[in-house]
Amino acid sequence: MSLSDRSYSDNYAKPPNYYVESPYKSYENYESYYEDHEYYKRDADPFAEEMRRSGLIQFSKRDAESFKKRDAESFHERDDGYLRKRDADSLRKRDANSSNKRDADSSNKRDADSSLKKRGLFKRETTTNTSSTETTTNSTTTQSTAPKQTVLTLQEQLLEFQKIITNPPEVKLGPDGWPDKSIYDPANDSLYWWRNDPVLNQHHEHWHIVMISAIVNGTRKDREGENFIYMHRHMLARYDAERIGVGLEVVEPLVDYYTPIPEAFYPPPYLLQDFGGTKVPFPARPPNQTFHDIIQVSNGQVVLYSVEFLTHTFDELEKWIDGITDTDHPIALELKDEEATTLGSEIELILHNIGHAMLGYIMHPYSIGYAPSVLVGARAGTRDPLFWRWHRQIDNIYKKWQDALGYADFHHDAPNVTIRPNDIFMAFTDVLLEVDPDGRKDNWLGFANTMFGGDNFDRDLSNSTFVTNELHTKMKNRILVWREDNYDHENITYLYPRDWQYFIRVRNDKNETVAITLRIFIVPEELADSRVHWIELDKFKRFLKPFEKTVIVRECDKAVDIRKPAQKTEEQMDSTQITNVTKTQTQGHDEGEIAEMLFCDCGWPYNLIIPRGRKEGLNFKLIVFITDGTDDLIPTYDDCGSTLLCGAHYWKDKIPDVRPLGYPFDRPFKNNSYKQTFEGLSNAAIRDFKIVWTDTDFQEV
Repeated sequence: MSLSDRSYSDNYAKPPNYYVESPYKSYENYESYYEDHEYYKRDADPFAEEMRRSGLIQFSKRDAESFKKRDAESFHERDDGYLRKRDADSLRKRDANSSNKRDADSSNKRDADSSLKKRGLFKRETTTNTSSTETTTNSTTTQSTAPKQTVLTLQEQLLEFQKIITNPPEVKLGPDGWPDKSIYDPANDSLYWWRNDPVLNQHHEHWHIVMISAIVNGTRKDREGENFIYMHRHMLARYDAERIGVGLEVVEPLVDYYTPIPEAFYPPPYLLQDFGGTKVPFPARPPNQTFHDIIQVSNGQVVLYSVEFLTHTFDELEKWIDGITDTDHPIALELKDEEATTLGSEIELILHNIGHAMLGYIMHPYSIGYAPSVLVGARAGTRDPLFWRWHRQIDNIYKKWQDALGYADFHHDAPNVTIRPNDIFMAFTDVLLEVDPDGRKDNWLGFANTMFGGDNFDRDLSNSTFVTNELHTKMKNRILVWREDNYDHENITYLYPRDWQYFIRVRNDKNETVAITLRIFIVPEELADSRVHWIELDKFKRFLKPFEKTVIVRECDKAVDIRKPAQKTEEQMDSTQITNVTKTQTQGHDEGEIAEMLFCDCGWPYNLIIPRGRKEGLNFKLIVFITDGTDDLIPTYDDCGSTLLCGAHYWKDKIPDVRPLGYPFDRPFKNNSYKQTFEGLSNAAIRDFKIVWTDTDFQEV
């Protein structure tokens, strides 16, 4: 599969195509056929149950009985077990009195055509009656021989659906590709620059290639489901920090799948996609659109995705987390860390992927012949405000399970070391170069020991001239060349940080050498009691000699969350675009090989390493949390890419961290308080600082 053809739907668990020539003759043996078939045995494929729940494995005996009752008038049974003629008009009439229909006065009323399916996702092989309506009625009354059935072709099926599923009106755009400025003006969108940052979008695209949910040579990538949740939570936390900076509230999850969605989206006109052998724009979405049941064609079969099924899937996940087992989840979800990938994969493969498809075709529910929106693929989805609302709901499901794990007692999970709040220092690299021009030769170790170690180890040096209690950012302009599209040129605004160094004092309280892992997180002060908003900046391993008092130096551009080498120049920022050259280089390789080839281009952008902050400064908290590094595989430095966000470099390698991703923020705070959670720990220190968005230019190093 070429990189340009990838979408979230490529990650769906799909069964073989057994729908053309049916080997079974009745519903009674339909389910047992699949249960007996080797492909669907749970021990042969752990995702078989997900396929069954999704409807990709068709009807069960229970479904069949309800169908026979419910659709007796419009539903004709063939000898091979496929049913299929449903008159759309009669269904609409019948649905008007259905107990499943929502109140007609409700703003959340379901589309009456939703009766066209019992399950949310299935493939149709449609039959029709060759006799007239009168003949059908008479034959039913006299119980005469059933009329001859004819299988509808794919095109005939689509024509039937086209009468039923209609698309909303197209969005009106001007010659420049934008709507009238009274409707939407990107200049007035306070976070347009962030969502549309090209390197941010490149990271997200690369992540879904590097951490693809696929089986290669019998194995999946280590902890992929857990990583899926954590990486997107990381992005959400960063987006919310930017929202706080411009005076907005944090992202609200979608309320349900029926309420109109107020967020509009008008993609940049230079942003194109491959569709039907040509480059076409991504469709826009006006405000107040709602989920629709959508029609697609997959492997020559009509596939229907329904709002009803999406709601059912969400409800079933919540029940599963609550400890309820049923036919959807016959195996209980345990409250232990090892279940993280089980739940993460379950959420990703069904609810997340199908939701993206439905949102991506919200303007074209009859999707045949229409290009999808940015929400269908990973390349440009982060540009759409709806992406963030969808992923906040996805994350909340997982958070509910984590909350049920209970808070952790870190007193029993700490190395015998001491770090204090006044042991954490930061200094701008350009300032250090003025103070000690040769400091880079030894990575500032000599400077660190002289200024912070020895007799100065216990001194408060927070007010030293070379120490900063704030970090700086600025906005820059450059010309972006859309190399993935038609090589159009656009003047864009982007964020850039002032480079800095950490100096961290740590004391080993034991008479033996210890291995430690330092974990650095930041959070806007007003969100400090929300554990999902702590942003992991870095984690790395060090060794301490017996009773050693040491000063650890860490460069911000070596952080494990960013793509390395750090992309500081315009040329470096554009180097991770997936161009035709990239696509040519990856042709003929399987998904595992492509993931390894592109790993080094996966990672958070250096230019967005910290949030922008405010002109007057935005208050943040920073924590250094130290854990026992004996069993950790965490490297001193990443060679390339980001092991924090993108997992292990090679397909069969383990993620280099034995603890849950996001540790120690993977469980609820004690009494919902970060202070109560970390107070009294000698291996954790928290300090205050500000991020200032400055108009004053600073030296870039």
